[in-house]
Amino acid sequence: MLQALADRLVKQFPDAVLSVDLDTGRGEMAAQVRATDMLAVARYLHDAPEMAFNHITDICSADYPADQTRFEVIYHLLSLPHGRRIRVKARVTEDNPSIPSVTSVWRGAEFLEREVFDMMGIIFTGHPDLRRILMPEDYAEGYPLRKDFPTEGRGWRSQFDFIPRLDEAPEEMTDGEYSETEKKPFISTDVAPGSRRREELLLNMGPQHPSTHGVLRVVLELDGERIVKATPDLGYLHRGVEKLAEGLAYMQIIPHTDRLDYVCAMANNYAYVRAVEKLLDITVPERAEYIRTLVAEMQRIIGHLFWLGTQALDIGAMTVFFWTFREREILLDLFEQLCGARLTLNYYRIGGVDSDFTPELVQRLRTFLSTFPQRVSEYDSLIASNRIWVGRTKNVAVISGEDAINFGLTGPTLRGSGVNYDIRKLEPYGVYDKVEWDVPLGKHGDTYDRYWVRMEEMRQSARIIAQCLDQMPEGPIMADVPQYIPPPKQQVMRDMESLIHHFIIFTQGFKPPKGETYCATEAPKGELGFFIISDGSPRPYRLKIRSPSFIHMGAFDHMARGYLISDIITIFGSYDIVMGECDR
Repeated sequence: MLQALADRLVKQFPDAVLSVDLDTGRGEMAAQVRATDMLAVARYLHDAPEMAFNHITDICSADYPADQTRFEVIYHLLSLPHGRRIRVKARVTEDNPSIPSVTSVWRGAEFLEREVFDMMGIIFTGHPDLRRILMPEDYAEGYPLRKDFPTEGRGWRSQFDFIPRLDEAPEEMTDGEYSETEKKPFISTDVAPGSRRREELLLNMGPQHPSTHGVLRVVLELDGERIVKATPDLGYLHRGVEKLAEGLAYMQIIPHTDRLDYVCAMANNYAYVRAVEKLLDITVPERAEYIRTLVAEMQRIIGHLFWLGTQALDIGAMTVFFWTFREREILLDLFEQLCGARLTLNYYRIGGVDSDFTPELVQRLRTFLSTFPQRVSEYDSLIASNRIWVGRTKNVAVISGEDAINFGLTGPTLRGSGVNYDIRKLEPYGVYDKVEWDVPLGKHGDTYDRYWVRMEEMRQSARIIAQCLDQMPEGPIMADVPQYIPPPKQQVMRDMESLIHHFIIFTQGFKPPKGETYCATEAPKGELGFFIISDGSPRPYRLKIRSPSFIHMGAFDHMARGYLISDIITIFGSYDIVMGECDR
């Protein structure tokens, strides 16, 4: 299939396609194209029925200072009709780091291209709003993901234009007058003709607002209380995890992934270790796969419970918040017994898990499952037909399936629009192909449908966990690959060779083969992907995190226009975003 796809692409663009790399072992294909032809290639990949790469998964970049064409722009595309992925890469020079924008093909590329411009300084010609997105707009110290930019950063202080206060105004300004500098940002320059004066008001929501799910600012342009435009301002929580990863050994990165989506820390760990295992070609033992799958579903339930409680609280229903946190506490207690932590967990390991699932944990989890479906029905009884909940969620933030795909949405946000895309079904991992479960789909693509999808997903997660407990086999919980995985702690304490082995791996790290891979995982919020470029050293040459929260914010303006200010809170909750994952 990959070879036929490559042949078709080369035949269509014999001059533009410079090379095609097929990795049959990992099931991946990467095509190198000329930068000037990128837009034409993108249109073909999107429009041609035999291609149909209608989903923009991610756009990232890599820096190779020693090469004549220093920068590489990497496009990750997905064909939902055919169920296959492709990576398209193009090189640009340092003297002219420009490439045509693909925002006219995929609307979701607008945020992604802005991030590449912000972090690497690559210019996308034809982009409708090319400016920094995570760093401040007046940041003038360089581009953080370039190799010549120091990890500790460079000294910088924001500069603000001085606007005189009223008590410092010039003498010619009378009481009650405002300077022209103050008036311009808040009042539209063009006034509609007629006897009535029409104004567009700029309103800042956040970054201190409690309902923005983190440190997020959204600039709202209003016509009365109707939203004309909603511009997200990201980056307040930016910590540079991708930059830090370039200086860390592969195992040292695991705790950093906890802090991405800190509500569902286990899901981040799972996504990262799967990507490293794919790079190393490691097969995880069957018992470990069962444990990983059921723990991931426990984390999905925790994430959806947290979402439901806070979404209901934002809209005004307090009882739901208390009830969902009651069940969440039970699962957090189980996590505490499993790995010693409750929020930022560190249990998954490259090649398996840290500790076994004990009989006591099995019993406590079965007790939880015996009552949980009834609890979900109780949540439904409170709000499913509540007139305030229905009025605040039905026909609010509607997005069609076609638009959701074009923006690159994933997870419940995409499935709420009726698009049947779940990585656990399309590209099964863990033991998802060994248990029975269904993918819930919405019909209207509104906030209520996304609520219903998450409620049903909790029921399906309970089904998966119960089957994992019934089917779980005996056996090891870590893969036996000595060149990458340290020996068990018991052997380290007794055997000199094991102690030396342990010391070398933890001090020097392991060296994966040269290559690159993208691995996608179905996290509670959507597709969480890790793209790794390995140069054969103990540290990743490039690590790119494809976070669903960041992608979903790219559709915020589209989904908010025409609704009321109060609906903004509902739309935030509908995404289930966490800014630690969005800003990274």
